[in-house]
Amino acid sequence: MRLRADTCELPGGRTISPYYVIEEFEWVHVVAVKDTGDVLTVRQYRHAASTVCMELPGGMVDVGEEPLAAARRELHEETGHIATSWDKIGCFWANPARQNNRVHVFLASGLTKSGAQSLDESEEIAWAFVTQQEVIEQIRAGAFSQALHIASFYAARERLADLKG
Repeated sequence: MRLRADTCELPGGRTISPYYVIEEFEWVHVVAVKDTGDVLTVRQYRHAASTVCMELPGGMVDVGEEPLAAARRELHEETGHIATSWDKIGCFWANPARQNNRVHVFLASGLTKSGAQSLDESEEIAWAFVTQQEVIEQIRAGAFSQALHIASFYAARERLADLKG
């Protein structure tokens, strides 16, 4: 992550200087589902908010790595699962007012448990399958609370319905 100070000229001609921009790596989120439609979620501690969050598997895209490769890697590292089918849901700006990165959302199906988690030193992640209704209930309860993960889940909902039907 880097912070840069730009001179920003607005469409109306006004200039703001300095205008601070956070340069971040691209991110990926994986909406991984079993044949039943249950969603693979992870729980982990998020220090900046001092809370444990339920969320989707995901993380940063490494330099030179394609988003799909990062999604595959993150799914396996965080949960030990692999998927036979991958579908790109979309790509969304994380916070275009201050950040220059996007989140790439993938739907993964045909899941198989293929080994143990391979976590970073800073990660303690528990994974579980939950129903889509449970995800919605956890959103309402504030446990599945990261805005971008919520957006990624809802962006995948139409395709999730197609998988079950």
